[in-house]
Order: sequence, then C-alpha cells, then structure tokens
Amino acid sequence: MLKPAILYKEEIIKGLQEYFYTDDMMYETGCLDNWCPDISEMPDEGTFQFAIVHNEKLIGYLSYRVDWYSSKAYNFGLFSFDRGNVMVGKEVFNKMEELVKRLHRVEWRMVGGNPAERGYDSFCKRHNGTKHILKDAIKDRNGNYRDDVIYEIVS
Repeated sequence: MLKPAILYKEEIIKGLQEYFYTDDMMYETGCLDNWCPDISEMPDEGTFQFAIVHNEKLIGYLSYRVDWYSSKAYNFGLFSFDRGNVMVGKEVFNKMEELVKRLHRVEWRMVGGNPAERGYDSFCKRHNGTKHILKDAIKDRNGNYRDDVIYEIVS
C-alpha cells in the first residue's frame, strides 16, 4: 500500500542511509553521491512522495514529479528496503499504470545493471514506450562504465 512518505519520514531516511556508498545508492541517484529525500510535510501540487508499506512494515520509497501543464510524470525515485518483496514492484507498477492512463507522458531513468531493468522493459513494451540507452554514461566506484537508460511512454 502506498502511504504519504511524511508518515514514515525518519524510517525512510534511516533506511536510505544504510545504503550509503553502495551500488544500490548509485542505482537511486544515478551517480556516486549519497542522497536522502527532502520529504515535505506539505508537498506542492506536483510533488508526490510515498512510503511503500506491506503488513504495516516499510518496504520501499517512491517519489515523482508531475508537470500538470505538459501532462507528464518524471523524476522518479524508487528504493526497495525489502529486496525480493514482490509487493514493491506491484505497488510501483500499479501507480505507473495509473499515471500512464492519466497523463500524456511518463518518463524515467535507470542506471544500467539495475535489477529492475527487466520489469521496466516489460512495462515500457506493454505501453508501446521507447527505451533509449546512453552507452557508458556513468562510472561506478570500481571504475566500470554503466549505461544511462531513459524510458518514455507517450500516449
């Protein structure tokens, strides 16, 4: 279930801090920076921040922005605190289905090698979206280059 992130603010921040200096954090930020969200008590009309909760336990964090003028969702952030829990993917894809039906455009990015890639590919294909790959655009902590992957669905 998606609940307002403000209700789980401390848990989300602590959970993300546990992943500082890891590949998981790189998948979240798209670079080598460590990051915690600025979870607003009163988000503006285009900011959406959710805790993903299952059986009253925090299992993930989802955020995105909506530009109502251009009718697009973008700047997604997703983090799973319970690896392998299918409820994280289910909640995210339910929300994305809702956005694809409601808005003209949905776009998001991913660092190559992210375990979620297969699911993203499937969702994009199901909605006749496009996957763009910027080869070797990101360098990880071990000096390996990763692709920057951009997905777009335009209805």
